[in-house]
Amino acid sequence: MPTNPLSDALEPDFQTVFDALTNEQCRTVLSGLDHPMTASEIAEECDLPRSTVYRKVELMAEAGLLQKQERGREAARYSLGFDEVLVTREPGDLELSISRPSQSASEQLSELWSEVRNEADPNR
Repeated sequence: MPTNPLSDALEPDFQTVFDALTNEQCRTVLSGLDHPMTASEIAEECDLPRSTVYRKVELMAEAGLLQKQERGREAARYSLGFDEVLVTREPGDLELSISRPSQSASEQLSELWSEVRNEADPNR
């Protein structure tokens, strides 16, 4: 039995993670993100167009590679959401596992609730 009842709900699908990791601009962002930053700060740090960064950080947040912290009307801040990504080959299939930094159950629930709110009202 899993020790974390929310772990399955927080796991992204293989293709989403793979798409993000095989994208050069996403890898540039991941390499340049050494502390929480806004999309504008990431664009400046990584020398990428801001519009590109907005698309890429949303893709990586969906893939579970970035954590998105939103505080009211302030710009969202992004930080790394993983310690390690491992792809293994099982007979006839590829398996993906993501090692994440430790989070309390309340932090995980807060993250899950934030995703639900964004899905329910994408214009907030």
